[in-house]
Amino acid sequence: MKKIFLLVFAVVSLLLPNASAGAWGSPYPGTLYDGNYVLVSGRMGGGQYADMSSRAVELYNPPLYQIAINVVSIEFSEDYYRAHGTYVGGPYKVHSGPGVMRFRYDYNTKAIWVLRSGGGWKYWDIHQAHTTADGYPFIPYSAEAAFVAAYNMRFFDKTVGHGGYRVISEDFYEVLGV
Repeated sequence: MKKIFLLVFAVVSLLLPNASAGAWGSPYPGTLYDGNYVLVSGRMGGGQYADMSSRAVELYNPPLYQIAINVVSIEFSEDYYRAHGTYVGGPYKVHSGPGVMRFRYDYNTKAIWVLRSGGGWKYWDIHQAHTTADGYPFIPYSAEAAFVAAYNMRFFDKTVGHGGYRVISEDFYEVLGV
C-alpha cells in the first residue's frame, strides 16, 4: 500500500505545473531569445538580461581581465503573471538600459570592479551585504555572465561571500551552461 501511495504521489507531482519555471526558482524566464539573453536580476515585474553575444574583451592579461557586456531591461506583463503565477511564456517588452556594463577582474583574488556611469571604477566587495546600496546581485551576476560569454569558464565558481553564501548560485551556472 505504501509503495502504491508513493508511486501515485510521484506521478501527480510530475503532472503539476511548475509556476517557477524560470531561472534559479524565480518566476522570470532564465533566458530569452534562444538563450542569448540571460537573466541577471529580476524584481517587480521587470528583469535585466545580459546579451551574451555583445561581450567584448577589452583587456586580456591573466590574471587581469576587462570585459564589456550589454544589459537590457525587460518589462513583463503583470496581467499574465496574475493569471499564471509566472512571467515564463508571457509577453514582454525590451527596453534599452542599463546599457553597456564594464567589469575588471582579478582572477587570483576573485575581485571585480564595475565602471560607474559617471566614470571611475568601483570595487565590488563580495563580503558586503547584497543590497541595492551595497552592490546587489545584479553586479556579480552581470560580471559572471560577461566572463562566461568571453571565456566559457566560471570566474567566481564556488567563491563564498557575505554571510557565508556563494556569490553565484549553481542554478545560474546551469542556465549559463558551464
